[in-house]
Amino acid sequence: MNSRFNARTGKPYSEIDEKIKPIVEAMNATGVIKTIASCQGHANGMPPYVYFKASVDTASAIEQLLRGAACADDPRFLHMWVVEGRFNENFELVFLLYCPVYHDMQYSLRALIFFGTFRRRLDAELLLLVGIVEQAVFSNIGDKHKPYISTYPNDNGNPN
Repeated sequence: MNSRFNARTGKPYSEIDEKIKPIVEAMNATGVIKTIASCQGHANGMPPYVYFKASVDTASAIEQLLRGAACADDPRFLHMWVVEGRFNENFELVFLLYCPVYHDMQYSLRALIFFGTFRRRLDAELLLLVGIVEQAVFSNIGDKHKPYISTYPNDNGNPN
């Protein structure tokens, strides 16, 4: 059991915020994404995000769908979400799924007003992200992981 607690919320770090939990569970269920940390966004100014490990191809596929939603002016999103690559403390490439607008207003009166007024819209956006992640993973993986079954007796498992 993780005994480390978040000083802001008083909750253990191992406990996932309820409103971000669907996207975290969907990402981990893919088998190709592993979440590291997350936050649903709070009126105290902490913005919503999911910090995760994945291949560059998977992160890129998520980013492409997010940009597509932004370019199409999808009315279900108040603001554009992005995937940004970073190096962690072990110099491993990891990714951050977040909304720059929400991030820029952190720890401000604007955040307090926004999270109080638009919480339901934000929660709906978090649920939309589940579908985007699932679609990105499916389109990125496709049938790459289907086992190759040879019909030739001396084939060493190589399809080419």
